[in-house]
Amino acid sequence: MGCSWLLILGLVLNVAHCLEILGEEKILEITHNVTGVLGEEVYLNCSYLGESEITTSQWKRQIITNSKVKARRLVGFNADNMVFCNYDSFSLPYSRTNLTVKMMVSSVEAEGVYICEFESNEEDFSDSVTLTVVARPDIQMLVNAKTINGTHYQSVSCSAVGGRPASQISWLVNGDSPSDYPFNVVTKETLHSNGTSTLNSILHFPTHHLDEGSVTCVVKHPTLSHPKLTTVTVETYVRPNVSIKAEMVQQGGSDVWVVSCISSGGRPDTDISLALNTEELEKEDDTDSQTQAISYRLPATVFEGHNVTCMFDHPKFTHRESRLIILPSFYLSGIQLSAGLPRNNDPDQATESLELQEGKSDAVISLEVIGNVPRYNITCKKDDQPLPEGIELVGSSLTIQGPVVHQHAGLYECVTSYNRYKSTLQFNITVKPHVLELVPPMIRVDLQTEDGRSLIECSAADAVPAANMSWLLPEGVSGVSWFNFTSHNGSHSVSGVLLLPACSPWELTAECVINHPAFEEPENRSITLPLCARPNITINSSTEWRDGDEYTKVDCSVDSVAPAATITWHIGNSDSDNGTRQPMEIEVQADGLVSAHSSVHILSSSYSGQNLTCMVEHPSLEAPEKNTVHIPVNRSPLLSVSVSRQHDSPLWMAVCDCRGEGVRDNIAWVLENAKGQMSLHSEYEERAQKARLTYQFPLDLHEGMDLTCVYQSEHGLTDSRTMHIPKYYITSVRVLNHTMPLQNRYGGGPVTHRLTLKENHHNQRVLLRVDGNVPEHNLSCQRSDGVFVKMVGDSMVFESKLTEHNEGLYTCWASFYHHTATVNIRVDVMSDDKLFALMAMICLSSASAILLILIVTLWALCKKNCGTQCKRKESSSPLTTLIQEHRSLEVKKLAAVTEKDSNEYAQLVSYAIVIDVKSTV
Repeated sequence: MGCSWLLILGLVLNVAHCLEILGEEKILEITHNVTGVLGEEVYLNCSYLGESEITTSQWKRQIITNSKVKARRLVGFNADNMVFCNYDSFSLPYSRTNLTVKMMVSSVEAEGVYICEFESNEEDFSDSVTLTVVARPDIQMLVNAKTINGTHYQSVSCSAVGGRPASQISWLVNGDSPSDYPFNVVTKETLHSNGTSTLNSILHFPTHHLDEGSVTCVVKHPTLSHPKLTTVTVETYVRPNVSIKAEMVQQGGSDVWVVSCISSGGRPDTDISLALNTEELEKEDDTDSQTQAISYRLPATVFEGHNVTCMFDHPKFTHRESRLIILPSFYLSGIQLSAGLPRNNDPDQATESLELQEGKSDAVISLEVIGNVPRYNITCKKDDQPLPEGIELVGSSLTIQGPVVHQHAGLYECVTSYNRYKSTLQFNITVKPHVLELVPPMIRVDLQTEDGRSLIECSAADAVPAANMSWLLPEGVSGVSWFNFTSHNGSHSVSGVLLLPACSPWELTAECVINHPAFEEPENRSITLPLCARPNITINSSTEWRDGDEYTKVDCSVDSVAPAATITWHIGNSDSDNGTRQPMEIEVQADGLVSAHSSVHILSSSYSGQNLTCMVEHPSLEAPEKNTVHIPVNRSPLLSVSVSRQHDSPLWMAVCDCRGEGVRDNIAWVLENAKGQMSLHSEYEERAQKARLTYQFPLDLHEGMDLTCVYQSEHGLTDSRTMHIPKYYITSVRVLNHTMPLQNRYGGGPVTHRLTLKENHHNQRVLLRVDGNVPEHNLSCQRSDGVFVKMVGDSMVFESKLTEHNEGLYTCWASFYHHTATVNIRVDVMSDDKLFALMAMICLSSASAILLILIVTLWALCKKNCGTQCKRKESSSPLTTLIQEHRSLEVKKLAAVTEKDSNEYAQLVSYAIVIDVKSTV
């Protein structure tokens, strides 16, 4: 029974302990398993989440040496909150409670167990992190080729260098894994001393079995998120296209067949040969990057009708390929006259008879050779004699030069041959006598325009006999004409040419009259000339300035048909006969038109307000055409005046600008007392002339006066402009700070303004203002000892600390040219102690004044109650005492100064007392 209770008690305690463990809060936050890549950084995460105060925290490395487990301190915080780091591969932790560090994985030895420890006054906390080191492999590819027993092989090597753990390598050819045949894969793994390994896989295959131009190596490794595919280009064989062709050439006077065996687009080169059981033939090799060709030369007479075969061997061929060509067999079956020649078909004659017309020129007798020979020779003779003069054999044709005559008749024999082949043709030529027949002419009339004239051509061609031709023109019209005669094959042609003007202002008809025996009446052909187009007249005018004078240029251009127009000029407003003819420029354009151009230059002022007329005369115009340009009347110039101050000179400048036509030196200043400097400048601006007259003068010479500029032209035009020179003044210079006026003791002198500034203060200013109407002024201030004061605008500025050395009398001048004004300023520098004493003095003076007023008031009240004597004694006694006491204080204060200074200072003190009393009242 006792054991049962003990068992139950143990069970209860065990359950309580488990519940206590489950109810505990999470103290450490740590990542237990971490994978690091060799050569890269990895984070070791460990943080304390409890509420105890941590005194020390650190990372340790667990090391097993001689079967003993040791711990090496790496990085952390000491008890005095000082951080330590014993290895450069670790970064400093974030805080005492957050030991997260960044670690550089520099070798495989970094793999192991790392312990995170936290110590507090109550208890210690620790946990461990297991670091696994992997290495990312480097992929390398290499392609080799070699020939074994005449077969070309390639080997592609793919290496995954420095991987941990070992990589996995596979191959892709044309997107699929290669089969066992004809591909062979050899894999080898090499271990390195640093804990990594290299896996090398070699893909071996014969080149002619590979149709793709590349292979791909696929590497899988835990450090790669996806398999890495590396593709390399390999050599491939391509099946060529083979063919055969033959062409005939001449070599040494003999015909030779050139048979070409051609292989194109293949790789590698094709083995080509000619299947002929004969002696070694002449061979030519012609190979480029795409086509391989071998040519054989075969004598045509030897290989006539033979079969020629080209043999082709290539790795892509399963068996030898062949191409056959059959060389033709030649024959020459005969020679005959060409169809279409006039023949005399007499069945009783054994030979052919050819009939030619007497007088026919350039007769040609063509011969046709029947056969397939590549070439042949033809020889001809007449009556067993060489060909007579005037007949030549050109190619395969007999050509009779000149007209056919009876001597060309006879028996002709022509022989054609090629090597052993020969053929003969005999034919008889007869000449048919010439019989004259009337052939009417073919009439044609044509009109052309050339060099501004109409060329009418009338022709009567191919007539027997020749036709007669003449021209019929309207009354009063004449032209130039001539005739040409030609003959061909017994027919005659005549052509006549008539030259007339290209056009006329009225309608004109010319007739060509042809007479011929075949016509019952003469034939007429008429041509009507077109009316002349009116000329295109253009007139332009422009002006230019030369030596101050305006000239007008007028251009008159006339585009017309030939002849060129005549241009004359008329000046004036009437139609009187005062025309002048200027030189003209004449230009013939590409379309046959003629351009006439004439220009005149006149002085504009001489013909102001008149008309200039361009008069054009041309045959197409019934009357001369006028085009007029009006020359404008001279206008008055634009006159303007201005005055300005010069920044680089004490003088003022008055400017008179005049812009217009013909402006020269016709402007002047009207001045009573001209003591300044004058200058005149003129220039051309656009279409007018601009003149500028300047006058420099001192301001006091013409201040408050009027200046007048007058323009007077040579033609009597007059204009003037007047401007007023202002009257300036400066009344005074005022001090804007609070001051006290100090009057000269003798009277009549300038008032001095007294100003008090604080001692040991920076940037104290005395504000001034200049009264007057001047647009600007110069202001400067100088101390009585000659030292100038810095001015900022209209203010005196004391930048440094003020001392008693800065006290004194200052004079300020305001000036604008000859206008000036001054002000005197007495500057006193008052320290804080002096200011306190002065305030005490002012308060005492104010109290004395108030006491005096009370005494006077009491005295006035007592006067009513007492007699005259009593009142006089009581009032005068206290007043006299007060005055004596006050004067005695002042005498004591001024005892140390000289008599002159003491008198002046006493006067200033008395003034101050009066002012203080007034301000107090």
